[in-house]
Amino acid sequence: MKIAALLPHVEVFGGVRRYLELGNEFRRIGHEFVLFHPSGRAPDWLPFRGETRPLDALAADRFDVGLCSEYSLLDAFHALRANVKYFYFVLSGHKLERRAARGPWLFLANSQGLCRRLRRKYGIECFKAAGGVNPDIFHPLTLDGTRAEGEIRVVAYGRIYKKRKGVRRAVKVLEGLSRRYPGLKLILFDTPVGMERRDPRTMLRTSIAHEFHLSLPQERMSWLYSQGDIFLSAERRAGWSNTTAEAMACRLAVVCTPSGTEDFAHDEKTALVAPLPLPCLLRRRVERLVRDPGLRRRLAEAGYRKIQEFTWGALAERLTVHFLTRSN
Repeated sequence: MKIAALLPHVEVFGGVRRYLELGNEFRRIGHEFVLFHPSGRAPDWLPFRGETRPLDALAADRFDVGLCSEYSLLDAFHALRANVKYFYFVLSGHKLERRAARGPWLFLANSQGLCRRLRRKYGIECFKAAGGVNPDIFHPLTLDGTRAEGEIRVVAYGRIYKKRKGVRRAVKVLEGLSRRYPGLKLILFDTPVGMERRDPRTMLRTSIAHEFHLSLPQERMSWLYSQGDIFLSAERRAGWSNTTAEAMACRLAVVCTPSGTEDFAHDEKTALVAPLPLPCLLRRRVERLVRDPGLRRRLAEAGYRKIQEFTWGALAERLTVHFLTRSN
């Protein structure tokens, strides 16, 4: 098949990773994959085996399948020539969501929860395209080095200026535990992106011990996650929670919300899941893991096994079967 996708840029965003990783897997299977975005340049942060073209070359070719997740590109998506088009929902509650849901195309969604929400709100059916994670990048490492006695390290995503990511809530969770457990240490990470290139470290105000890693290359991400004992996500309105999946693939015990995690984070089985992104609910679950090393080990191992079902390769195989039934 010839598959095309539209993106607004190729910077370090989870939604961009989705298309780069899937493009690599589609190429491995034997399909053509072309990624259109404004400049047409190749990404420089993740190897990409597909082809990149500028958006102004959109009309020069025809494709079997067209994909888009970007609301700002809906007009360009209309102009793409493809036998079948899919709007791929990867985020819940965007202001242009209704317009996309009423468009003349079929639909994908990147999680069970998002499929359910779109069916309930707009009456549309989405093919569940949940995933993924790259186990070549995200895998457990055994790290050398000593720790202070009683130190427990909690890893969290650090894009503090995106409220839906819940970083301030995660910090509040640990601040509420730090008196009882002075060995708690927070490890945050992010990569400045977009026009503003905002540095999230300047926005963090906390007295708890912490490290903030910025712009780590992909080959260092397993090292980062593997420093931790617990991964904490206080996210809301996610489609697929990339960082939670990556943490599980690095064998961390996870505390999270259901946002973007329903497909793989099952409460008491593969993670501890707070029903709402409230610091008090998340704090109780983090405290359980701090107090119970056996529970940490059990959930870390169960989560690691579960997330292996959601590799990008597995997702590309499922999508290939689905596309072939629709594009001919």
